[in-house]
Amino acid sequence: MRLNRARVLLRAVLLTLGATFLFFKAWEARHAARLVTGGAASLLSRVALVEALMGMLGLAAAAVALLALRRRKRTHTLHLSDLASPDAAKESPGDRGHQG
Repeated sequence: MRLNRARVLLRAVLLTLGATFLFFKAWEARHAARLVTGGAASLLSRVALVEALMGMLGLAAAAVALLALRRRKRTHTLHLSDLASPDAAKESPGDRGHQG
């Protein structure tokens, strides 16, 4: 499915906003982990790490979406240059690989 440029740009903006939110939540969790002690601090540190990793994943997805907006030269995948060779003109498609 092809998306138009506006939808891809919207997707990249939303992914960036989500990643920013996750980085903010990670910062909050890390700050809260400094204020508490024991197992709660360890849990909050892990939550902060997971939220930061998810934020990085969101930024990576936004970057891929923005890279999809690049204009590229259209290339054709079907090449019929092999039909121009003299050997290919002598054989019919059903005769290939059969002797005699």
